[in-house]
Amino acid sequence: MLEETIPQARFPVDLQVHTTCSDGSMSPEDVVALAARVGIRALAITDHDSVEGVDRALDAGRRYGVEVIPAVELSLCNEPERDFVDLDLLGYWIDHHHPLFEEALRKVVEGRIEQKRLQVQRLQEMGYQITWEEVQARAKGVPGRPHLAQVLMEKYPEEFPSMDAAFATVLRNDGPLYIPRPFALRLEDAAQLIRDVGGLPVLAHPGLYTEVRDVEGLVERVAGLGVQGLEVWYPYDKTRVCRGCDKRQLHAFIRRFEQLADRLGLLKTGGSDFHGLHKPIALGEQGLTWQQYVRLRAEVLGTGSGDRTRVNADKGA
Repeated sequence: MLEETIPQARFPVDLQVHTTCSDGSMSPEDVVALAARVGIRALAITDHDSVEGVDRALDAGRRYGVEVIPAVELSLCNEPERDFVDLDLLGYWIDHHHPLFEEALRKVVEGRIEQKRLQVQRLQEMGYQITWEEVQARAKGVPGRPHLAQVLMEKYPEEFPSMDAAFATVLRNDGPLYIPRPFALRLEDAAQLIRDVGGLPVLAHPGLYTEVRDVEGLVERVAGLGVQGLEVWYPYDKTRVCRGCDKRQLHAFIRRFEQLADRLGLLKTGGSDFHGLHKPIALGEQGLTWQQYVRLRAEVLGTGSGDRTRVNADKGA
């Protein structure tokens, strides 16, 4: 009976999806099963600094008839002097078993874990009764700020009634918990890494970078540093930057990035940033039409068949 109550996805292709291997609430297998139920034909698993769920999603995709693109969302080194603050870089059609990629990701994850340990210590110094073990218990994959927020919401619901409340206070980028990571990739190095393993580097959700002084200038500069695409279509109306916008305002907001991508010759992508129960965004709420996806895939792979998706997945088998 539940299947009859789930609405069909707005778009048949969703190129930003997160699972329990980072900060999503659903396993890779369950995400792919849901995609099949809501009419999604292709999706990318883009967990934060993790590809643990890619092979599982590829296997599920074969079972359910959903094309799964091996992908990742890399968090980058903060460089405020360059106006690079809290940026994310998506990598599509990557060879996620390539030794170069595995080694780089290992260093990134180690840096991320050490940062989160230090942030837990900082919270303890601030008087919050929170342990590293509690954070680990919520992070089935790579730990992130959402897992810290979940513990704070559970233990201090009056102070942190929502994820947004936690991110607007102690977890904000310039807040008391800001600790640089011991290791993080610079944007140009991350873009080169993605290209070296056969992927397409795409700057994620440019409209969310509220701490960047000149977003258009940022996009122009990253286009000269090896980034080849821009995530143009994103559910900004479900975020703080555009919540309450009417359709005209939302269209104008997104149109700005469409025009910017066209002017710079960047490939245009889109996705929902689905996190399951952790964000009020449905799978396939934003993304690409099938025709847009076929053109993108042909541009990247040189064919409309999508064969390289399987080739990349099989290299490490």
